[in-house]
Amino acid sequence: MEDPILKKMLKKSFLQYGRNLDVDPLSEEDNIYLIQKITVDKNEESEWYEVVEDVVYSYLTNQE
Repeated sequence: MEDPILKKMLKKSFLQYGRNLDVDPLSEEDNIYLIQKITVDKNEESEWYEVVEDVVYSYLTNQE
């Protein structure tokens, strides 16, 4: 999936948890990490939005 699309999906997912990435952006390191994690975790049986939601939830709850 294209990087800009993933960034948009990340932004929407973080908004659900009350964090506006336009106001409080991720560090470049965290942004790269999350996009790589989403790309690695994606498989044929999962939808992109499911993987994004799972990765963001894990990130916010420090489960990694």
